[in-house]
Amino acid sequence: MLVVPDLDAFSALQLVGLVAFTLSGAAVAVRAGMDWLGIVVLGTITSIGGGTIRDLLIGGGVGWVAEPWPIWVALIVSLVVVAVSHWSPRHEPDSLRVVLVADAAGLAVFTVLGTTLALSAGIERDVAVMLGVISGVGGGVIRDVLAGQRPLVLVGQVYALTAIAGSVLFVALDAADLDRDVARWSAVAVTFVLRVLAIRFDWTLPRPGDPRRAS
Repeated sequence: MLVVPDLDAFSALQLVGLVAFTLSGAAVAVRAGMDWLGIVVLGTITSIGGGTIRDLLIGGGVGWVAEPWPIWVALIVSLVVVAVSHWSPRHEPDSLRVVLVADAAGLAVFTVLGTTLALSAGIERDVAVMLGVISGVGGGVIRDVLAGQRPLVLVGQVYALTAIAGSVLFVALDAADLDRDVARWSAVAVTFVLRVLAIRFDWTLPRPGDPRRAS
C-alpha cells in the first residue's frame, strides 16, 4: 500500500478530485442517454480510473481496494446526479459547461495527486510528471471511450498540456522546498485556470490539414 503523506490535507484534495471527476463522468452519461446504472458506473469509473492506472504503474497496491471510501463517494455523487436529472431537469446537470468545468477540476486535482504520490514513492521527477499526467487524464479518457466519443486529450484541445504544466510546476515548487501543501494547491489552481482558459478561448493544438496552419 502506498504511504500517503499529510493524510488530512491529502484526503481533502483527493475528495475534491473525486467529486469533480464523478460529476463529469455522470453528466457525460446523462448526455449519452444512459440509464441510472450506466450513470453510476461511468461516474465511478471516471473518478477512480486514472488513479488506478497510476497505482498499478507505481506498484504497492491500488488505493481504493484497501480503503474503499472513494468508491462510496463516487456512488453517492453519481446517485445525486441521477436524482437531479430525474426530478429537476431544469438544473441541467448534463450541460456541457458542467461537464467541462468539473473535468477541469478533476484534471487539476488528480494530476497533482498523482505527481505527489510518485515523488513520495521515490520515483524520479521526470517520471513523476508522466505519472501525474496519466493520473489526471486517465479517468477522462476511459469516460469518453465508454461514452462513445473521442477523448478530449486526442482531439486537439489544450488538455494534457495543462496537466503537464501543473505537474511540472508542482515538481519545481517541491524541489525549491516550498511547503508541500502550498505547492499542491498552487499547482492545482494553475492547472485549473489554464484548462478553463483553454475552454473559454477555444485553445487547440494544430492538426494536419487544419486550414488555420496556413494562416
